[in-house]
Amino acid sequence: MNILILGMPNVGKTSLYNLITNKNNNNIIHDTIGTTRDWHVALLKSNSNIDVYDTPGIINKKNLVTKSVSNIIKKIDIFVYVIDYKAENYFTDKELINELRKFNKEILVIINKDDNFKQDKNIDNLGIKNVFFISCSHNIGIDGFLDFLSKYEAKENKSKNYDFSLGLFGKTNVGKSTLLNKLVGYERSIVSNQPKTTTDIVSSSYIFKGNTYSIRDTAGLIKKNKIDKNSLDFYVTKKTLSIINEINLNIFLIDIEQGFDTQSKKIFNLIYKKSNILLLIINKIDLIKKNKKKIINELIKDINYEFSQSKNIIIIPISTHYKKDIIFLKNKIRENILELNKNISTSQINKWLNHVVENNSHPRINGKEVKFKYGTQVSKNPLTIKIFSNFSKEISNSYKRYLLNNFYNFFRIKSRNLKILFSKSKNPYH
Repeated sequence: MNILILGMPNVGKTSLYNLITNKNNNNIIHDTIGTTRDWHVALLKSNSNIDVYDTPGIINKKNLVTKSVSNIIKKIDIFVYVIDYKAENYFTDKELINELRKFNKEILVIINKDDNFKQDKNIDNLGIKNVFFISCSHNIGIDGFLDFLSKYEAKENKSKNYDFSLGLFGKTNVGKSTLLNKLVGYERSIVSNQPKTTTDIVSSSYIFKGNTYSIRDTAGLIKKNKIDKNSLDFYVTKKTLSIINEINLNIFLIDIEQGFDTQSKKIFNLIYKKSNILLLIINKIDLIKKNKKKIINELIKDINYEFSQSKNIIIIPISTHYKKDIIFLKNKIRENILELNKNISTSQINKWLNHVVENNSHPRINGKEVKFKYGTQVSKNPLTIKIFSNFSKEISNSYKRYLLNNFYNFFRIKSRNLKILFSKSKNPYH
C-alpha cells in the first residue's frame, strides 16, 4: 500500500508527513515556498507495511505531476490531498482534485491548520467522501486520520534492509543529484542549472553485485557564518551536516571547471573530519576538451598538497555522462566499503605498536620513559584504536601523527578514516 501526499505549496504536507511516518530525520519545514522539491518516502507509523510519499507543492494544473513524481505514480494506491483551512476559497483545489481523478486512485482530503478544531468548512463541492480536519502545529486530529488508515491491509512487507549507506556532499551545482540518478538508474532527484535545487536530503537505493546501498543526496553546502539563522539555507546546512558520521561512505564532489576552490576546501575539510570513508570525485571531466589529462593531474596534485596529512583520500575523476565511469565508481565504492567489515586483531595491532615504538620512541617526559603498553581496536565505524600508555595525556602531536601515518602504511589502509585514542587505564590482560 502506497500513499502520496499532494497539495498547494505551504499547506502543511511535509508537517503531516513528519507526524504520520517513522522517519528518523524529519524533512525540513520552512515558510519559503517550494521548500520540498523532491519526493521523500517513509513508513507509516501505525502500519509498517504502508509507504507514505511527500511531494513538492503543486503550483498549477500544468505542474500537477512533476517529472520526478511521475516515476512513482503507478505504485500509488491513495492520494492524500492537503488544503489550508484558512484559504478564502478552494476553487483551485477543486480543479486539481478533478485532475487527480483521472488517475483512478482513491482520494482523501486533509483540511490542515484548523487550530481550534472547528471543522466548520463546507467542502461538499469537492465531491470527496473522506475528509479529515487536523492541525499539524497543534497535533490535533492526527490520531483519527491514522486510525482511518489502519483499516488498510498491505499485501507485502515494506521493511527495507540495506547493507551499506552512502552520502553525496559538495557545493551547489557540482552534480550530486545527477550522480544520484545515474547510480540508482532513473531520475530520482530533480536536476537543474539553477542553484539550490535540492533543499532537503533525497534518499534512494540501488543493488550492485549482491549488496544493497542506500544513498542520500544532500543540499549544496555554503559557509555557515554567511547564513541567516532564520533562513532556509541555515536549516538545510544544519541537516546536511547532522548525517555525515551516520553514513558508511561519503562522496564529496567538485566541479573540474571550478577546481578545488576555497569554499570546496573548507567544506571538504569538514566532511573529511566526520567521515568513516571518503571518496573525492572530480566531476564533469567531459567539459574539458583540451589537455584533459594534464588538468586532472594538476588538480589531483593540488588536492593532495592541501591535505598532505590525510592518508585516506581516494580521488576519482569522472563524468556522469559516461556509463563506464559510473560502473567504475560503483566498483570503487564496493571495494572500499567492504573494508568496514574487516577487524584488525589485537595481536596484529600490538605487533605494529612494538615495531613502531622500537623504530622511533617518544621523547622522555619529565625524565621518564614513555611506555606504550597495549593497543586494541575499539570500534569499526569509524575505525578506532585505543593505546594504553603511562603518559596518555602528554603524547605530543607530532608523535600522534607519526603513529597515525605509520598505521595507515603498515596495514595498507587506503580509504578508512582512523582515530587513535590514548588511555592511562591498566592493560586488561595483565
